[in-house]
Amino acid sequence: MTYWFEAPNEGERRPQSVLVKGRLVEPEQNQPKEPTVFEVVTTVHDVREVNVTPLTGPEGGAAQRAAAKRPGLVRGVASGRTGFGMLVDALAPGVWAGSWSAFVLLGFVLGLTLQAVLAGVLGVPWPPLTAVTLVAGVLGLVGAKGYYLVTHPVERRRSIRSPGMSVQGFVIVALGTLTVGALLLRMPVGAVLDVTAPGLFLGMTVGRLGCLFAGCCVGRPTASRWGVWSSDRHLGVRRIPVQIMESSLCSVLAALSAVAVVTSHAAGSGLVLIVGFAAYLVGRQLLFPMRAVARVTRNGRMVTLVVASAVLATGLVVMWSA
Repeated sequence: MTYWFEAPNEGERRPQSVLVKGRLVEPEQNQPKEPTVFEVVTTVHDVREVNVTPLTGPEGGAAQRAAAKRPGLVRGVASGRTGFGMLVDALAPGVWAGSWSAFVLLGFVLGLTLQAVLAGVLGVPWPPLTAVTLVAGVLGLVGAKGYYLVTHPVERRRSIRSPGMSVQGFVIVALGTLTVGALLLRMPVGAVLDVTAPGLFLGMTVGRLGCLFAGCCVGRPTASRWGVWSSDRHLGVRRIPVQIMESSLCSVLAALSAVAVVTSHAAGSGLVLIVGFAAYLVGRQLLFPMRAVARVTRNGRMVTLVVASAVLATGLVVMWSA
């Protein structure tokens, strides 16, 4: 069920609550003694004061104002059918169902293709590399879900089926799997990681657009003209487009790391991936304050920003000297 309302541009800011009440309607012959009912109160914060004043009289004429008996939002009534829980959970106001999976899959295919193209530059055989990367991608999704549940205990208590994955968990598990696979197949680990870096960032470039349409990793609400209307699967408003900003960051890193693989003498040592991922972490930490999701740790962002900046500076110096 979706409820739409617009807040005025002026007036006092205050929370606005919407009460949703419903009951399960059964045929009369199967009517239970106590009908199943539900009641949900949804609160939207920082909404400007909403007052309703009905007008009487002809339009454009001398209207007579009457005080509203119940100022507030318009009441509504709707009915619908129940459905399969996992499918219903995938639906949300202002999002495209299945968009995240489609964009992530597209990004993975494009990244896999770019990895295979660059593999020949450093002399890495692409068939076994592609096979290991496919396994790494599957295990990376498991790592992304696990990382999200560990860092979001509230979601873990709700249900393991609840939406949400963390790119950090994917990267950690996927790169770890690639490293182990390269060792087992006797491929140069540094070269494997370096030719993977551009494809990884390309996949994240496309995947972040899936987050925009699926209502995850959303930005803070804003009244700025450069804000983009998007939904957090609960509330649709104009927001800071952090998904687009992070996608743009990843696209730049994909291009720069691909150039480094082709031209840098340090390519093949793993330094391209290290420098690129450090740059990504720096950009990601700078974008975090613009996101609507609260941080889990108090000092984690600053520590990550300092360490990533130090690694980035050191890696650039080493790469430049090489």
